[in-house]
Amino acid sequence: MSGRGAARHEVSIERVVPGGEGLGRAGGVVALVSGALPGDRVAAELVPEGKRLYRGRAVAILTAGPHRRPESEICPRAADGSCGGCDWPAARRDSAAALKTALVLDALRRVGRLEGADVPPPRFVSSPPNYRLRNRLHLDAEGRLGFFAPRSKRVVRDLEACEIVSKPFLERLPTIRETLLALGPVEAELSTLEDREGERLLGELRLARTPRPKPASNVGRGAFEGLRVLDPDGRVLFEDGPSAVDLLAGGASFHVSVSSFFQGNRFLLDALLEEVREALPAVRPFRALDLYAGAGFLTRPLLEIAARAEGSVTAVEVDASSSRDLSENLRRWENEGFRSARAVRSTAEAFLASKTLPESVDSFDVVVADPPRAGLSSDVRRSLVRMRPKALLMISCDPPTLARDLGALREAYAIERMTLLDLFPGTHHVETVALLARRT
Repeated sequence: MSGRGAARHEVSIERVVPGGEGLGRAGGVVALVSGALPGDRVAAELVPEGKRLYRGRAVAILTAGPHRRPESEICPRAADGSCGGCDWPAARRDSAAALKTALVLDALRRVGRLEGADVPPPRFVSSPPNYRLRNRLHLDAEGRLGFFAPRSKRVVRDLEACEIVSKPFLERLPTIRETLLALGPVEAELSTLEDREGERLLGELRLARTPRPKPASNVGRGAFEGLRVLDPDGRVLFEDGPSAVDLLAGGASFHVSVSSFFQGNRFLLDALLEEVREALPAVRPFRALDLYAGAGFLTRPLLEIAARAEGSVTAVEVDASSSRDLSENLRRWENEGFRSARAVRSTAEAFLASKTLPESVDSFDVVVADPPRAGLSSDVRRSLVRMRPKALLMISCDPPTLARDLGALREAYAIERMTLLDLFPGTHHVETVALLARRT
């Protein structure tokens, strides 16, 4: 963040804040410093944002704090600033629980106005590195393939070493590059999906602009079991091989397309499903609503409980690809005996406001909501308060928006259980699962 208005300051970091920055003070003014961890003393380039805030980045570590890894252990691409695939590459792995728990509790307190008595002690579930099932890389006009550099839209160098993508994916990278470069000089975004073992890899290349690349039939799939190319508007130019895989998690099989939403940590799929199974109350009747259902990852444990409690499940998803996968999974699970589900393609807002929703405020006993990072809209929050389900299971990867939503619901619901799962090691992001019970 060097440039006009930037000045160098020495800053002692007190804590991390939502967004992943370290908080300290420079001349009595609050400073938010990216790349800094609690206990660090850093030299930082800062620019003013108003009279009461500086923001910038650490350019040198003067004294390392207790949460910082030795320099030799930090990914070289993160250390030299050429890759922004993770924003906490210097954090010790055994510090993740303390750092991320503090970050979530801080957001709940400052954003949600929820104090100690309102929040049960969170449980933390750790993850190994090299965890990603899904990746999103960028191919530039010079043929570089990798993550954008921090705070930029540039690929500075090819991805070579990485602690977040899988080891099988790293091994395939040279062949992946060869395959994509054979399409001709193109700028594009590459989305990938693997099975849990990394044995099958699917790719979807979305062009930033035309001209049209060479036909895939003249190139071959290379490292991919299935590859398709989309134009900038999302239309398929060509495809070769499958576009979906079957993923096993928590004793269930999920049909997932490369363009659909699905949880991205190969190591914690089972743990997340088990957390949902344990947290959900088996109330009778068990009429459940799964908002933002994606391909049906959280719909499955709802169906399992509904089968035991003579209940039903409604799953709502708006994305076309995810909705198709959801319907396919429900069809397959029906053959396994789970027959009490229906899929609705709709936004959460439109569904809750439509005549599809039964008139009774008690029409759903349990609601599961795993919204995008922006969290619940005000319309959805109001609808949930009006519906008054007995239990809400909130899942979020963004502590500030979760805190906002929980704070808005606090008059009607109490938090009974909270678990943090480190679905994104090496970053400040953390998945929070919170069970809310309706106040009498």
